[in-house]
Amino acid sequence: MMGSPQPGEVWTVDFGYGGKVRSALVISVADSNCRLAIASVVQITTQYGGTPYEATLPRVPWLREQSYCNAQTVQPVAWVEFQRKLGQFDSRVLGEVRLAVKRWLGL
Repeated sequence: MMGSPQPGEVWTVDFGYGGKVRSALVISVADSNCRLAIASVVQITTQYGGTPYEATLPRVPWLREQSYCNAQTVQPVAWVEFQRKLGQFDSRVLGEVRLAVKRWLGL
């Protein structure tokens, strides 16, 4: 991986699901003073369940289908697990996903 992931970026990530690589939206990143080089991500899916913990993503050419972020999948990922940057969403989209995460975590 070149560089570090940044909030709003979408990367392919190896989550260790039997070699299956998935797309994920970076929602926060540890700064250089932190002990661990990790980022918090939310997985991207094409399945929509209609819960308040999901955010609809805009259609973009680098995601093949209409996609969604499910805040119930928020998790830390080591930078070495990030494989390829697919694209980036603007601050408005990132804000909507972060609101879904806040609802999920009760913040």
